[in-house]
Amino acid sequence: MPLKRISLTFSSNDACWINHHTLPFGHEVSTEVTEGSNDTSVVAAKEKILQAKQRQVMGLAQAPGKSLFTTALMLWMSGSNLHIFSIMSTGMALINPIKGILSINQTFDKFNTKEDPVDLKIPKLIFIALQLLTIGMALYKCSTMGLLPLTSSDWTVYIPPKVFLESSAVPQ
Repeated sequence: MPLKRISLTFSSNDACWINHHTLPFGHEVSTEVTEGSNDTSVVAAKEKILQAKQRQVMGLAQAPGKSLFTTALMLWMSGSNLHIFSIMSTGMALINPIKGILSINQTFDKFNTKEDPVDLKIPKLIFIALQLLTIGMALYKCSTMGLLPLTSSDWTVYIPPKVFLESSAVPQ
């Protein structure tokens, strides 16, 4: 059985349906931008693209903040004793933010185009601040585990021994 072609032809009266009926919620009537269109629509389209890129950049900058609570929970759940799991979770909490800070230019490189330049100073600062906050949490965990030399007893090795000027045979 051969397939039949079905075609639909709209009359000019059907085009005004949009004007008489309400469109569904969230539906936008799109118009194509052609070469001969006016400059304001082209500028508006470029501004929309620039705003969308700015939102993506800010989302990328705030990504480390979304994992802060997960990292804090993992550090808390690992305990304060020296075990392989607590050392691994603390090490990952220290290494990953440092890697993120060192590779910040590669992270934001896809948004640094010559056609549509996006201001990357504020997003990069937010990204670095959130990474430093994660490093601070990891350093606090190292402190609670006793891995950071913060007390005076950690530095007693550097105190010179007391030299006695006199000695006596009588025990004290």
